[in-house]
This record gives sequence, C-alpha cells and structure tokens, in this order.
Amino acid sequence: NIDGGFQKIGRTAKALAPILAGALGAGAIRSFVRVGSQVENLRVRLRFLFGDVEEGAKAFDVMANFASRVPFSLQEIQNASGTLASVAKNANQLNELLKITGNVAAVSGLGFAEAAGNLQRAFSAGANSADLFRERGVLALAGFKAGATVTIDETIDKFSEAFGTGGKFDGATKELASTFTGTMSMLGDAVFNFQRQVVDAGLLDAFKELVEFLRQNVAQTERLAQVIGRVLAAALRGVTKAL
Repeated sequence: NIDGGFQKIGRTAKALAPILAGALGAGAIRSFVRVGSQVENLRVRLRFLFGDVEEGAKAFDVMANFASRVPFSLQEIQNASGTLASVAKNANQLNELLKITGNVAAVSGLGFAEAAGNLQRAFSAGANSADLFRERGVLALAGFKAGATVTIDETIDKFSEAFGTGGKFDGATKELASTFTGTMSMLGDAVFNFQRQVVDAGLLDAFKELVEFLRQNVAQTERLAQVIGRVLAAALRGVTKAL
C-alpha cells in the first residue's frame, strides 16, 4: 500500500513539477517564509513599543504606505521603523519621523537605517550624540552651530523645521524616487509587498496549523518516519545489490 501510495505521489508531483517550480519553488517558499517572519516580528515589536494593538497596527500601515512612495527598500524601512518607534509617541508621529529620515537620507547619502539610527540618538540624547550627522554635515544643514549645546526639544524642532513637512529639504525623498535607482528600489518593494500579501492571505496560518498538527500527532508521525525510513533503506539496498 505504501509503495502504491508513493507511486501515485510520484506521478502527481511529476505532473505538477513545472507549475510548482515556476510559481512556488523551494527558493520562493523560503522567500515567502522569510518575508512573513520579518513582517510578523515587526508587528509584534510595534505593538509592544506603542503599548496598544490598534496603534501598533496603525503604525505598521503607516510604514507600509510610506514604503510604497519612497526610494528606499521596504526591508530597510522595516528595520528602521522599530528604531524610530522608540522615540515616537504614536503612529502619526512615526509617519513624520519616517518622512524626516527619508529626507535626511536623500540629502546626506546615508542609508535609511543609518539615518534612522542617528535620528533616534539625536532625539534621545541631543544632536551632538549623532556622530554620522555631524560628519556628513546634516547638523549644519539643520541649522546647528558647531560646539553649541542644544536641548532635545530644540533638536527635534530644528530637524522638523529643516527636514519635516514644509521644511527647506522637504521633497528630497520624492525627487530621489524619480531617479532610476529610486524606481528600481520601489520595484523591489512591490515584489516584497506582494510576498507580504501572499503571507497575510493565509500562508502563515497554514504553517501554524501544520506545526500544531505535528504536535498533536507525534506518535503517528514517528511511525510514518520509521516506515518511510525502512522503505528508503530497502530501496538503497536494492540499488547496492544491483550495482
């Protein structure tokens, strides 16, 4: 019976192989799983950082919407969102911080994650703690005077005035998005977003169900593993004798 079952599975797999290889090959499955894992982890982080399920979900939507309009990879923005969320009071403030970070990155040439990390340090401990901003001239662009001591509130105000909505450098991200590099980045984001939607449509739940099934049927799966092992061992011995 097992032998007959394997033959049927083999015929079915052979018929479906071209379709499965193109649409859901092993590499694609790994990619979907990796994306699902990253998205799920970020959702959990945002929920705890904002202390509320709804606000965390809103923050995630803010991040995804921002990523669809800017020339930075969605993965970079995801990694930076957790950093920025630590200094944001709510999802709306996170949206403004993402915009400031994008404009800083576009003007300075820093990566989005680097800009986010330094902005978080500046907003937590003052502008002088952001070493990369000082080296790249970002502090000077924001209107800080060399050697001057400024409070955290003043730091936030100056960055908002220079790189936030209506600021001198507002729109730098949008301009960068129109370049070839920006276009290719957004193309990659579109693929990533498609993978995220596939995962959200039920792929992650299916994996969870599989894990739960295996937990509840340990004895049966162990017996199946033993049967398959004996069948494969017998087949290998047969090949050895034939050789």
